[in-house]
Amino acid sequence: MRTLPHPARSIAALGLLAATLCGCVGPQSRIDVAAEKRAATDPAALARIADAAAQAGDAQAAGVFYKRAVALDPGNIDTRIRYARDLTAQGHADDAIEQLTQAQAAAPHNPKLAATLGKLLVLAHRAGLATTVFRTALRANPDDSSLLVGLGVALDADQNPAAAQEMYRRVLTTEPHSMAARNDLALSLALSGHPTEALEQFRLLRAELSASGAPQSALATVAGNLALTYGLQGDMRNAAQTAATSLTPADLADNLRFYSALAAAPPPVAGPPRAPPPAPAVSPDSPPPAAPPPA
Repeated sequence: MRTLPHPARSIAALGLLAATLCGCVGPQSRIDVAAEKRAATDPAALARIADAAAQAGDAQAAGVFYKRAVALDPGNIDTRIRYARDLTAQGHADDAIEQLTQAQAAAPHNPKLAATLGKLLVLAHRAGLATTVFRTALRANPDDSSLLVGLGVALDADQNPAAAQEMYRRVLTTEPHSMAARNDLALSLALSGHPTEALEQFRLLRAELSASGAPQSALATVAGNLALTYGLQGDMRNAAQTAATSLTPADLADNLRFYSALAAAPPPVAGPPRAPPPAPAVSPDSPPPAAPPPA
């Protein structure tokens, strides 16, 4: 499949692609200039061109057209979200957060917008602000499971595992089979000093996912978190066996060194919540972080 050219190398080629996608090319491959001009001022058409570029793997080209679409229609939440994801893919997370923050000022209760912005803020180590974003959206959407789970993740990142676990359990009262809530609850328990309970939940979750034919990505996530929990208990044998199902040998070695360091750390103590240590595992609804450095 042909990929799109880099915008700085071939703007003319991108213009031809845009014309083609917008129906501006006639039967003799002649560009309809009037149609091309209409497309240049049509935010929906520009967003479609950006989507095509993103699907072809050219994030920079996609960004050119998303930016134009957003400038013409700044209130379109879906385009803003896709533009923010494109910016993140290019390594411009701060710009992505700025885009979504501007949109959120006008639509503070939009659940999709809040969930996307909240996740980016957590990954940017701004968990306190993320909790505010989630709580604001929850006022108008009190039972939205994606917002509740997102708030739980933000609370965990903000050193408040007890409140985080309350959010996950709240989702499970109405959606007992929510994989995101079950995984994140077990991970929160593991990182807040309750590895035995976490092991039980991760084993059950992995068995159910395997039996249901779940995607390999979901199984790998749970396997990584289960391996982390074994590591927290100092059980390196089971940690290695579990992690080996989803990691390369080099990544496995790095993770085992990380698990050993966690197992050697002092256990959580009573008192104010402590920050969970960084881990190579992630929840199913979050983008994967970078692998932990070797100990």
